[in-house]
Amino acid sequence: MIKLSSTWYRVTLILSILTLIGLFAVNIVGFVDTETGSALGCGHDWPLCNGAVIPHAWGIKTLIEFTHRALVGVVTVLLLGTSGLAWRLYRYWPEVKATIAIAVGFVFVQAGLGALGVIYGDPAWFLAFHFGCSLLAFVGVLLLVVVLLQIGRSLRDNNARDEAGAIRLRQPVRKGPFTRAVWFTLVYMYVAMYYGAFVSSTGDGSGFRGWPLPTEVHSGSVFLVDIVHRAVALGLAGLIVYLWVQASRMRKEHPDLYVGSWLTLVFVILVALSGATLIWTNHTALWAFLLHVSMVTGLFGSLSYLGLQIIPSSSVRIPQSLKRLEEISL
Repeated sequence: MIKLSSTWYRVTLILSILTLIGLFAVNIVGFVDTETGSALGCGHDWPLCNGAVIPHAWGIKTLIEFTHRALVGVVTVLLLGTSGLAWRLYRYWPEVKATIAIAVGFVFVQAGLGALGVIYGDPAWFLAFHFGCSLLAFVGVLLLVVVLLQIGRSLRDNNARDEAGAIRLRQPVRKGPFTRAVWFTLVYMYVAMYYGAFVSSTGDGSGFRGWPLPTEVHSGSVFLVDIVHRAVALGLAGLIVYLWVQASRMRKEHPDLYVGSWLTLVFVILVALSGATLIWTNHTALWAFLLHVSMVTGLFGSLSYLGLQIIPSSSVRIPQSLKRLEEISL
């Protein structure tokens, strides 16, 4: 039986952070895989690579695809180990179980989509859906890290306990314009990400120059796709500014929401600038694309953090037999 102590807390937290870094690396290499046309670097074989566990012939595309698959395998094992440990130790908090379910579930969906793409091909809508699932898996692990940090902080803070000794992780947030705006913006951004990934996969946006408005005017659906993409991005920026204004009014009562809103504001600016850089490099620079998707990941992560913070925190009373959990000290 695992004893709950500060050592196990540190191990769980470190493993979750390593898993988060590993999952980010998986996504980045996956983007490189797609953008360089290396998805079939191992042929149509899966899980084998060109008919072997270790391919006999190597090329740059084979190396990229094999690296992506190897990273997926390593990170999946790391995620399962981290999730099992976190579940065993901290299953008393619903947030732990929920974030683990999101992370593990979407990692396996992501892996399954990757296998289907190798075997049957990757149409644009399929690549966009794959991108969306990869971000949900990343956010699941990110929020698990946040929840673990909140658990450690709450166990050290006597003010986090109610009269019955139950532990809460977050201060309650009154329902109102801010909470509704957070949920709406999260849904809006997820749809916007899917649409942006679809535009990127079809290449419809690569024929237009100029920022924030395109310098070319073409007839047909391609021009409309590009205009809608930019309009959706502008709408997202407006929603983020609104969240920041609302959170600024609550900064004394909820400094966590204020900091989170600042993060979203910074990331939406970086998303816009990285999108402009992508246009200025004529959509040919791989680093510009990777920078853009990294900023999008950061923005979605910070928005998801706000979503977690406005969810009512469960008050958990640790069973007497597990009191050693309260020995946590960072």
